[in-house]
Amino acid sequence: MSSFELPHEKVDSLVNEISIGGKIISVKTIKGSKKTVFISHCSLEEKLYSSAVYDETYNRAIEEGFLTAAETEENLTTRGIYKGVDEEQVADLRSKIDAQEKLLGKMTRVPARRERVKNNIKVMNKRLVELLGVGDEYLEYTAERKAHEERLLFLCWRGVRDPLTRELYWPNKKDFDKEEDIVFRRNAFNEHIRLSVGTDSTTLRYIARHNLWRIRYTTSIKTGISLFGVELPNYSVDQLSLAYWSYYYQSIYDMMPDEKPSDGILEDDAALDAFMDSYMEEQNRESAASKGKKGTKSGVKSAWEYGEVIVTGSNPMSKDIKYTPTIEAARDKSSVAVRDKGRKSK
Repeated sequence: MSSFELPHEKVDSLVNEISIGGKIISVKTIKGSKKTVFISHCSLEEKLYSSAVYDETYNRAIEEGFLTAAETEENLTTRGIYKGVDEEQVADLRSKIDAQEKLLGKMTRVPARRERVKNNIKVMNKRLVELLGVGDEYLEYTAERKAHEERLLFLCWRGVRDPLTRELYWPNKKDFDKEEDIVFRRNAFNEHIRLSVGTDSTTLRYIARHNLWRIRYTTSIKTGISLFGVELPNYSVDQLSLAYWSYYYQSIYDMMPDEKPSDGILEDDAALDAFMDSYMEEQNRESAASKGKKGTKSGVKSAWEYGEVIVTGSNPMSKDIKYTPTIEAARDKSSVAVRDKGRKSK
């Protein structure tokens, strides 16, 4: 069973924050005091506009002489400073992680051994992130990095608001750029980044299983009332993730009793994922076997196995099909016999 657990009050707070697409938070200022603001997810239009900000900043950076990430990497590699990502190590590590996850799916009744396997997966995933992140520090002054930073600053300006009126804290971008309290702006920026990245999956999955949220989810499904009160394109990253995990767990709750995982596995994310992977593989094998049996069922013939098949002129195969000599001969003999019989009767 998973050791992860959240107090009822914390779950209630997170559900409310995810539902309204933001959170009210106190941000530290340069003087040590705090200002209360509403940090919100940006709208679809604002995200689209931020892409234009990225492109504009990127083009300007190139004009100012910034190197691209590819040029920087090539330059550093040529000088022997940067050797790039070790693809062989990455492939080997991913293979080992996959093997451990498959093993975990088969260990449904030995909690102690599951914990060891889960820890192995955690350690290897951490190492994988380290391998893939090699060289990030060298790309800090590239055109892409500068453009990405400007894009995030734009979204931060649009995502920090008055907690009561929901008006922009900085009425325009110039006010944001000229903010004298750099400590407050940096802290607000960091809070908005954390919000934009989204809540970790462990927490979201816990919420998706919690009765406090499931009441809302099932009510929305049964009544057709919008889950978050906004259109799907404007869902925040947390809203999308919570909707996904809610559907995922609902599909498990709806499984047949003899197929459903135990409560211990259901509350253990890694064990449940491995269990479901194993379950789906078994379902696919059974489905393939069932189709194979149907195709070779004794006593059942396809149309093409009979002595004669009628193919209309509209069928694309009609031009490619030829009558067999036996059928043609039988037809000719039959026609002659009928004609001769008619002559004799006269």
